[in-house]
Amino acid sequence: MPLIPLIILGLLFLVGAIALGIGHKGWSWGTIAAAWLVLLTSVGAFFLVGMLGQREREWRKIVASYQAAIARERDALVPAAGNLRPDPASKPLSKLEDERDRWTRVRDRINTWRGRHWDDADFVAPAEGRPGTITITGLENSTINPGAELYVFDTMPIEQGGRFLGAYRVDAVDKNVFKVSNISVPDAADLKALAQPRDGKAVVYEDLPIDRSIAFHRTPVPAAAGGVAAAGDGGDAPAGDGAAATPTESLDGSAGPRKSDPEAMLRHLERKLEEFRLHDTVIGGTEPADPATAPAPDAESTPADGESPVAASEASAPGVSRLVSDPMLSETPPLGVRWARVVFNKPLEYTWPDGTTSSFKEGEILPSIPAEQVALLRQRGADFTSTWSIPPGLYWANVEFKQAQSFPRRQGEPIEFEPGRTVQFDLETAKGLEKEGVASITAVIFRRPLADGNVALRGAGQFQADGKALPIEVNGLVVMRRILEEDKRSIDSSIGQLKGAKASTDQEIALRKNERSELEDDIGHWRSDVDAAEQTAASFESRLSSLRRELSASEEAIGTLGREFTAAVDTLTRAIDQSAPAPSRPPVPADTAR
Repeated sequence: MPLIPLIILGLLFLVGAIALGIGHKGWSWGTIAAAWLVLLTSVGAFFLVGMLGQREREWRKIVASYQAAIARERDALVPAAGNLRPDPASKPLSKLEDERDRWTRVRDRINTWRGRHWDDADFVAPAEGRPGTITITGLENSTINPGAELYVFDTMPIEQGGRFLGAYRVDAVDKNVFKVSNISVPDAADLKALAQPRDGKAVVYEDLPIDRSIAFHRTPVPAAAGGVAAAGDGGDAPAGDGAAATPTESLDGSAGPRKSDPEAMLRHLERKLEEFRLHDTVIGGTEPADPATAPAPDAESTPADGESPVAASEASAPGVSRLVSDPMLSETPPLGVRWARVVFNKPLEYTWPDGTTSSFKEGEILPSIPAEQVALLRQRGADFTSTWSIPPGLYWANVEFKQAQSFPRRQGEPIEFEPGRTVQFDLETAKGLEKEGVASITAVIFRRPLADGNVALRGAGQFQADGKALPIEVNGLVVMRRILEEDKRSIDSSIGQLKGAKASTDQEIALRKNERSELEDDIGHWRSDVDAAEQTAASFESRLSSLRRELSASEEAIGTLGREFTAAVDTLTRAIDQSAPAPSRPPVPADTAR
């Protein structure tokens, strides 16, 4: 509030008080009454000013709260220590509008199939052996017959949790009501998605989209007002080799994004959109770029590996040649590449983003790893050699022959190429010719592989060439799912057997522990018996030694007595023979010594 009115009121009150205190004796009653009115008026004015000041403070608080709410909703800012800081739990309106524009561009570019669809259908999923129903409102003349397949989607946007609800086979038709059954057995994730509240509403498609590059390649799109690229032209999608070169976009080791992360899903779709935009375009070469076919420069594009931003901008300018780019030498995943092959040079203990830990030995080969994980391995100090798993037909090359070259054919005459002629080969063949010195690569071309949604879901039979079946068979998601379910049943059976074996082993271990305790108890008694036996053996050994000594002494005494007995017998025999010799033998001569 301005200070001048307050100063005037203060001076007025001071003058009135001085006048009453000094000169009221000579005044009339009217003058005194007027002076008192002036004093009361100034006091009342002070009171009113105070009330207005309090009201103004309250309004300032209300306005500050509204401004904070506006800042929080519009700019995602919250008060902190007298200042505003970004709110990590919300996004500003500008970013939300930018994301909305990105989703719109992706939707308008990818949602291009021309099959019939119904946006407001009633859907009841098959459950507990009962068939499901699809009711299409407003469908009078149905051309959908039993045996046809219908594809059901959520009506909610994908960023709000919308899902593909599955493919169903039509079993019976009653005007606009179709009884349907599952083509494949739903798993727990499918049942969870079907159990989400949706008021029975769904979007039904008669055909899945077939991927035709011509529907996305070089389609003329009118520019929007103000020079901003129209929706669907990929204006703010990353350009060049950097489209799939974001190592931080780790999607749990899978080739696709997590369904619970809308931002990752959007980035994934934008990479797909970039593949549409760069289909059949030169991504590197010495040929001058064609202004009519060259992709528009992108403010958010990322330069190729080791390339400066200036060089990248110059290379994308019309009429300027670019260096040949070999996707195999790129440090980041090339466009369209999803997997890599890794050979570890040193042992490594690595913790994956999902928390699991793997141990790799020196020389161990990891044949397939998500391409985004290669940068994470490099950031964590792993020593390895990696090569990108580039699908066949993804990259092609224009080669210029340096010398005459002949290519034999199975039928007909060989194909002859003159020096200086430019021909297009697949990149692997072109690199082989360049290594042999026959030709030089002048341009590398990216071609996005075609994808058929129906083939991806249902699969396809064996391919044929020259009337002969090729060893190539495409298993759709339904077939692969059945194979995985069979493997899962086999694994579950093995797990049950292992659990039974474990229980039997645990029981056997308990018995062996009981036997061990009994044997440990017995060994104490056996040791006591051994000690007693050792004492008895020592006593026996002592007694034996004593008996052996006595025996030896007795044997010596017996020998002595025997010799004495023999001598006595001989003496007695001689004496008898001398006294009365036997008739049949001569007398024994007497001992002359006696």
